[in-house]
Amino acid sequence: MRILPQGTPAAVPDDSRPLGEGPFLEPGAQIDWHYRKPGWQPGEPSRISPMRVVRDDERGLVAWLAPGTLQEAPGSADGQRVRQVPLDRRWLEPRTRIVEPWRGNGVLCIAPAGLPWSVWLFWSDTTGPDWSFAGWYVNLENAHRRTDHDTYSSDHILDVEIDPEGGIHLKDEDEVVAAIQQGRLSPEQAAQIERHADAAIASFESDDWPFDSEWVRWRPDPAWTVPVLAGLDRLSPRTTLL
Repeated sequence: MRILPQGTPAAVPDDSRPLGEGPFLEPGAQIDWHYRKPGWQPGEPSRISPMRVVRDDERGLVAWLAPGTLQEAPGSADGQRVRQVPLDRRWLEPRTRIVEPWRGNGVLCIAPAGLPWSVWLFWSDTTGPDWSFAGWYVNLENAHRRTDHDTYSSDHILDVEIDPEGGIHLKDEDEVVAAIQQGRLSPEQAAQIERHADAAIASFESDDWPFDSEWVRWRPDPAWTVPVLAGLDRLSPRTTLL
């Protein structure tokens, strides 16, 4: 493993390459989307979501997380979701590997090459041909590194929510404060993440390609099956909402 030279480094395989460098996957292929804590070691918990590739090229990766997808996730020692751990000890509690499903509607995830965030598109209603768009969620994270069938990042806790009308607000600022107090982030790292939030908002206001209306209109191939992540049968299952 090697550590990326970024503010909150993510552990990645030695043979990884920057997102946006080929070889690329064809639409419909499975790619596993990993979030690892800084300093992650093999066997430690992480979040791994199997997805279908929508587009994979020099601009970055676009992938579909289907409803009902089972994914590996970090959980508390008693098997609960991390968000169920009280905030005053959320970054202090030991974590274990669990399985939990993605419930609700699917999510279109767009990771631009070389940028420290990904853009997630949500829909509140997908029952008919005219889906009801619920807005963009900008997940601040390390710029992705990837291998042939996996992509890797480290979550930066702070996020940006943008509603369909363009209203913007930051999410989880309280978690950032707790992460600093509990040693998960340094004040300098948190300041860098806030600058990344400003840059992501500027990207939205510039109508950059991850925010293009083509993605709001996009729909998954009805022939796609829900991808399966290897090894889930060896982990403790959960049935909580994400």
